[in-house]
Amino acid sequence: MTTTADHTPSRNCYLRGCRQQACIDASTRYTKRLRVEHQRGQYRMTDATQTRQHIERLMTAGWTQRQIAHASGVESASIHQIYTGHQEKTATWRAAAILNVPITQPPANPRRVNATGTRRRLQALRVIGHRRYDLAASLGITADRIKHITNGHTKHVTPAEATAVARLYRRLSTVPGPSQQTATIARNKGWHGPLDWDDIDDPNCKPEKAAPYKPADKYKRDNDRTREIEHLYLLGESVPFIAKQLGGNEKYIGDQLTEIIRKREKRAQQERAATAALEAAA
Repeated sequence: MTTTADHTPSRNCYLRGCRQQACIDASTRYTKRLRVEHQRGQYRMTDATQTRQHIERLMTAGWTQRQIAHASGVESASIHQIYTGHQEKTATWRAAAILNVPITQPPANPRRVNATGTRRRLQALRVIGHRRYDLAASLGITADRIKHITNGHTKHVTPAEATAVARLYRRLSTVPGPSQQTATIARNKGWHGPLDWDDIDDPNCKPEKAAPYKPADKYKRDNDRTREIEHLYLLGESVPFIAKQLGGNEKYIGDQLTEIIRKREKRAQQERAATAALEAAA
C-alpha cells in the first residue's frame, strides 16, 4: 500500500492493493465508466507503440513478461503480442493498465493460492449468464485476467483475487446473468454451474451429473420442492424457468437455491475438517 505524500491516486494503485479512499474512488469511477461503455458496445482501440515501448523499458529494468502481466492484470499473451509487434493496436483500457505499471525494480512474487476454486466459481457464473466484462468490472480486475483464470492458463491466484471472487460468487451464484449467449458458450466449453460441485475448492472433486428431469408425483413432493429446484438448477435451468416449471415465484426459488448452496458449502467444510483430523491422527 502506498503511503507517501506524493502518492497519485489511480485504479492501478488500487489493483496493487492500495485501499486509500482516493484510489478506491478512482477505481470506482473507472469501473462505472467501463460498464457504461460495454453496455453501449464501445470497446476503444489505440496505437500500441507507446505501450510496446513501456514494456521494453520495464524489461530493461529487469521485469519479465509474466510479472508485467500480473502487475497490470493484462493477459500474458497480450503482453507478448504487443512486445513482439504482432499487435499494432490494443484496447485503450489494456494500454492504460500496462502504462500504469511503474518502471521500478521488479516486485517479489506474492504468495499464491490454488486457483481451482476461483476458476470454478468464475466458470459457474459464466454458465448462468454473467458476462466476462461485467465480472471484471465488479471485481476491479481486467477482462484478460478473468479469461486467463477461467481458461485454466494459471494454476495459482493471489489471496486477494480468491477472496474477491468468492465474495462475488456468494452474491451472484443464484442470480441469473443477462446473457444467454454467454451461458451457452460456457456450457459448450464443458464448464459447470454452481450446484454441480459438492466441494468447489477441492481439486479432486468431480462435477455432479444430473439425470433428465421428471416432475415428482404430487403425493411424493416435499413441501418446499427443494429437490426439484436443485435438480433443475443442476441441469442448467434458469431461476425464471424453474419458477415457471414449478409454479413458484422467482424470489422463493432464489432463496431456496441460496440455502442449498450454503448447506453444500458447510458440508464440504465439515468433510475437509474431518479428513484433516484423520490425517493428523494417523
